[in-house]
Amino acid sequence: MRIALIVAAGGQGRRFGRNKQLFVCQGKPLLAHTLAKFAGQDIAQIIIAAGDAAEFKNVLEKYQLKYDNIVAGGQERHHSVLNALQVLRQDITHVFIHDGARPNVSAALWARLKKEAEIYDAVIPVMPVTDTVKVVKDGAVIYTPRRSDLFAAQTPQCFRRKIILRAYAEIDPACCTDDALLVEKLGIPVHTVPGEAENIKITVPADLRALSV
Repeated sequence: MRIALIVAAGGQGRRFGRNKQLFVCQGKPLLAHTLAKFAGQDIAQIIIAAGDAAEFKNVLEKYQLKYDNIVAGGQERHHSVLNALQVLRQDITHVFIHDGARPNVSAALWARLKKEAEIYDAVIPVMPVTDTVKVVKDGAVIYTPRRSDLFAAQTPQCFRRKIILRAYAEIDPACCTDDALLVEKLGIPVHTVPGEAENIKITVPADLRALSV
């Protein structure tokens, strides 16, 4: 298995109020916290999709973080991922795609994903939804799905190279909220592993309280 890790860090941080990837917390930028969690892992190629490549490169070098490529981040997440997919090395067999704003990914979760990715074409971590979810239209509840059927998707999401490349070539990513949905639309099953409550995506400043180092 030859793994490429794509870190999607091209967002504008609208809800955060600034570029959250470069926001300094506990002594270093959020992106540095995220990348540090992958240190020592068997990763053949690390690709960063960044909003400002020059500024991100300075951060990566300052904190001595391993990477292989920096590509331009797009206006939407799928633009960033597509830019990263275009620089995959030929020897890569599996692509792991991770949100740059998820700094709490653990080595145990990585190991679970890697093990299952050796068997399945697509693997994602999920967490059971604890709230009751309502489907609402025009201000009224249409129906209430069974909570036991609902799970929240996390990252890293893992795919065989040929599968994720095919998904981005054949499916319009603008209609999909994560990479796994593109693969689902191909009719390819997406396997799941237990995610982790700590593996949250930093969206607003208050979320930084959950940062673990």
